[in-house]
Amino acid sequence: MESNSNDRLLSQRYELERLISRISSKIVMSSDSDLDENIECCLRWLAEFTQSDRSYLFQIREEVFADNTHEWCMPGVSAQKSELQGLELSEDLHFVRRMRAQQEVNYSDVPALPDTHQIEKEILMSQGILSLLIVPMVSNRSFVGFIGIDAVFSKRTWTQDEVYLLKLCGEMFTHALEHKRSSEIIKSSEARLRCIFEKIPTIAVQGYDHQRRVFLWNKASELLYGYSQDEALGCRLEELIIPSEAREAVISEITHWIENEEEIPSGELTLSHKDGSSLRVFSSHVMHTTLAGERELYCVDVDLTPLKNVQLELEKLTHFDPLTGLPNRILLSDRLAQMMTSSRRTHQILAVAYLDLDGFKLINDQYGHAIGDRVLQHLAEKMKETLREDDTLARIGGDEFVAVLGGMNEIQDCEPVLRRLLEAASDPVQLDGHQLNVSASIGVTLYPLDDADPDQLLRHADQAMYLAKQAGKDRYQLFDIQLEAAVRQKQEALKAISKGLKSGQFLLYYQPKINMQTLEFEGAEALIRWQHPQNGLMTPYAFLPVTQGHHLELDLGEWVLNTALQQMQVWNLTGFDCPLSINIAAQQIQFPGFVEQLRLALKKYPHVSPQHVQLEILETSALDDIASVAPILSQCRELGVSLALDDFGTGYSSLTYLKRLPIDCLKIDQGFVRDMIGDVDDLSIIQGVLGLAKAFNLQVIAEGVETSAHCRQLLALGCTSGQGYGIARPMPAHVLPDWVRNVLPTLSF
Repeated sequence: MESNSNDRLLSQRYELERLISRISSKIVMSSDSDLDENIECCLRWLAEFTQSDRSYLFQIREEVFADNTHEWCMPGVSAQKSELQGLELSEDLHFVRRMRAQQEVNYSDVPALPDTHQIEKEILMSQGILSLLIVPMVSNRSFVGFIGIDAVFSKRTWTQDEVYLLKLCGEMFTHALEHKRSSEIIKSSEARLRCIFEKIPTIAVQGYDHQRRVFLWNKASELLYGYSQDEALGCRLEELIIPSEAREAVISEITHWIENEEEIPSGELTLSHKDGSSLRVFSSHVMHTTLAGERELYCVDVDLTPLKNVQLELEKLTHFDPLTGLPNRILLSDRLAQMMTSSRRTHQILAVAYLDLDGFKLINDQYGHAIGDRVLQHLAEKMKETLREDDTLARIGGDEFVAVLGGMNEIQDCEPVLRRLLEAASDPVQLDGHQLNVSASIGVTLYPLDDADPDQLLRHADQAMYLAKQAGKDRYQLFDIQLEAAVRQKQEALKAISKGLKSGQFLLYYQPKINMQTLEFEGAEALIRWQHPQNGLMTPYAFLPVTQGHHLELDLGEWVLNTALQQMQVWNLTGFDCPLSINIAAQQIQFPGFVEQLRLALKKYPHVSPQHVQLEILETSALDDIASVAPILSQCRELGVSLALDDFGTGYSSLTYLKRLPIDCLKIDQGFVRDMIGDVDDLSIIQGVLGLAKAFNLQVIAEGVETSAHCRQLLALGCTSGQGYGIARPMPAHVLPDWVRNVLPTLSF
């Protein structure tokens, strides 16, 4: 039964894509004289697909009057087009206000509309309408009409797919009707295609001449295939999107179609993306003869990736727990095996955490299994939210869960996640007026320190879980005593850092940033150091990692910010002007009070210009939660400081992400700069970053400039700003002014 339902779902989605392709082809190839007839034909297809009794299109004139210009009615339904002319769109009507706000109107039960909708209820009931769906048509942000479907014989509830279909048809009809009104300007079919489809993001349209060269490549084609319009224009079809093994056959078939003027069949095809990946599309083809008698090929492609993704999701249903939606034991075994393989390859640590809820049986016994199931669903969602993207949380039965945490370099890296799991499990659950409380006992084993097979790892974690229960519950227990010693070592390190911060053992060094072409001083970066009583001067790599996720990371960050601003004020009062970059950790930037903390710090040092302060945020920190980070960064910029994206190139920035982040500067990661002379790939990455910086009007600075050769290469690439050991090592505050005055002018690259 479930398989039949899945097949029906796939069939419906396939038919939806086919209908979209069919309608788009109909509208694309419609002449001005046939457009009205073809729109009404498309309205008929639309009504038949949505099982509606009537479909129609209204156009707005003079901004306040609506005319029913196109309509289709099923047999037995009275036509309304001739009567529905010059209707005044009163703002008193709820659906008029919604459409002017560019929102759809979806009434599944018109007779049941509330009294606040009485006027429109009477209007709709007078036409016998029981249910209706209306979508506004918008052009250049203006409300120009609306397209709708309604039910007369029986009430209907329309799906989101049908709302999507109506919106898409409204876009196509809007563009087509506007083209008709501008036909004296738009003469050729090329211009017509561009007018209709250029801004529709879901339908990729391309035009090829008789030699298969691109002359039309719309925005959707850029999104679908990865080539910009400038890259595609003039290139041959087979060079862009045809897989290499199919190119000769495609050339032969297209040549045959053109020479014999045969209709080109539509169908599902496998084409290529710019990055080499394969795409499944439904492609419709139309041959056209220009005024000069030359043959042209138009392709209208719809991406089938969403449909294929649905198919994959359906195939995975057997691998997930039906109650919580989490992976089940089958999928857990597969994921665990894969993550163990990755752990061996990357030499990173993998944590297997076996979690059992404390007190859950009492809830089941006292409130029943239905309440118990809802508690499990709530806690599963809460615990899942605490994990990182690449981690896995599975339910393996009853109130038992397993979390697999990968990508860790140190034993203590799993501790923040385990603490979050404990907090999520102990979060009170409010259900039906009851506050329900449970906790969790977690047993943890670490691979490959515990070099066992997957089943044995689970058993070891299970054994450690029982030790956690015996120790008092609501805690986690490591499987191995030696691992516990490592945890204690971390706790001792944190204690020493806390003591060092209180006793003034930390200080800042400053590494200059210069213009390598003019030898102008551009500022410095503040870098923390620990003057350890026994170990001497320690760099941040020796102690900062242990603070990640701990409150000490916030304490150190606040100390760095205030100490750096204090030093800037001292320099300014002595006549030394030094713009300063200050590193901000991920936890610090997302701390709720950070913006206020920054504002108060700037206020505390009035001789420091905010414009000379730059906050450096790691690329990965900014992108882990861009939705929350971007507004915080914008608030920082409002205070006058600038923002730099540090170690750029090591994360996963897309152009979309880069556009959304309110940053001023990109810092090229030192790993790319250090190896660029002998590594073509790193050199290409740097060229790409410079291109991005130029495109987004951002400053750019190279880190890790270690030799004169690096300087010369960067200057040749157009990168003038740099810092690194080849320029100057980090130095104490009192040394920097002398270096700028006496050493910087003598540098030569």
